Amino acid sequence: MIFKLEAEQRTTERKSDLTKLRNNGFIPAVIYGSGVEPIKISVEKTNFLKLYKRGLNELVFYDINIAGKEYNTLLKERQIHPVTREILHLDFMVLPRNQEIEVEVPIKYVGTPIGVKEGGIMEIVLRTLRIQCMQEDIPADIEIDISNLNIGEAIHIYQLPQGKWTVKEHSDTAIVTIKSRKVEAEPTPAPETKPEETPSEPEAKKTKE
Repeated sequence: MIFKLEAEQRTTERKSDLTKLRNNGFIPAVIYGSGVEPIKISVEKTNFLKLYKRGLNELVFYDINIAGKEYNTLLKERQIHPVTREILHLDFMVLPRNQEIEVEVPIKYVGTPIGVKEGGIMEIVLRTLRIQCMQEDIPADIEIDISNLNIGEAIHIYQLPQGKWTVKEHSDTAIVTIKSRKVEAEPTPAPETKPEETPSEPEAKKTKE
């Protein structure tokens, strides 16, 4: 998915300037990439968030227009406020031509596992996959059929469909597993305790010779 995004070049440097920019409804950002001088920009917050939410579960490219010049980019990083969860800063990477790049592609799980129908629990380990490939070979997502998974089974990286890309995760990494529900064991009854035996009458009355 490709979104068009308008931006303005900025010269703000001081923290107070960035705070004022955010208070006025903009998000400071930067465009960078191989062979490209970093460009400091600002994007309108409401418009960006609307586009960002539309593409949450997809791989999204942003064609950023700055004073008539367009940059084909990928959002690489977001700086989030630890308390308010507001976006403080954005990093957009210009997509290089004739050069492989590393991106995170969404994993699309299809079907309901047999193990889930039988009472198991599906645990999704990875929702995105790091791959490296040419820009034109980047898939929108990687689709995986999980309908045949039974309880105790998993799908690993090495079982994924092949494409014109290199997966950067370890081949033995599990991406989804089906686990059985834990059944609480019944408490084991405590062993019966016999009353302590008292010494017999003659033993109790032994006297020193």
